[in-house]
Amino acid sequence: MDTCSIISILPAPIVAVALYSLLRYKYPKGKFALVHKTFLLGVLGVLFVFIANKVIAYLQLDSLHSLNRTLFYAFVLTAGIFEFWKYIILRLFVYPSKMVVKTFDVIVYSIFIAAGFTFGFSVYSLYFPPSFVDICFNAYSSGPAFLSIAIIMGYFVGISLKRDNPSVDHMTGLLLAVVFQGINRFCLLTHDTVLHYLTMAGMFVIAMTFIVISLRERPDDSN
Repeated sequence: MDTCSIISILPAPIVAVALYSLLRYKYPKGKFALVHKTFLLGVLGVLFVFIANKVIAYLQLDSLHSLNRTLFYAFVLTAGIFEFWKYIILRLFVYPSKMVVKTFDVIVYSIFIAAGFTFGFSVYSLYFPPSFVDICFNAYSSGPAFLSIAIIMGYFVGISLKRDNPSVDHMTGLLLAVVFQGINRFCLLTHDTVLHYLTMAGMFVIAMTFIVISLRERPDDSN
């Protein structure tokens, strides 16, 4: 296992352990079953990816011989699959939970889901390395990418807690996550470092802005 492979695995568990330790410290008597469940369900997403990749390879949709094929592969066959799995977990297990009352709560769970998925996918990539992606290029960007996208999706699902029609916010969060992940994957496929770093910076600024807004939210706020 080379250095880049090790680096690609580390960001997700480091973020998950750090956030989990912070929550344990802040809520020593809190219940963390949902945290464990969402992280593990995120990891299980690798099975979904494995099956999808088998189908994609069988249909020869991973033959990236044109810009259209590359865009389709990046935005639909990778970003779409990745973010749909995360959203489903967020929607089915986190959103209905009585423990989730604020936007920031949803963001926290969204990070755990994404950390689990990213960790699982990183391990999967050691055994089934993507033939189009440079491992080192991906290793140094995976942390900021998964964290920022998780915050963005979590924010929109979170603000829908007090909406009469939450589906609009849910689809907005999912769409933005797919778009940003799609750009991320497209840059990895084309080795476009300039666009990649610009995208990383933009995602990070947006994510931090949403964190600040969600932390200022009062329990009785009505969106």
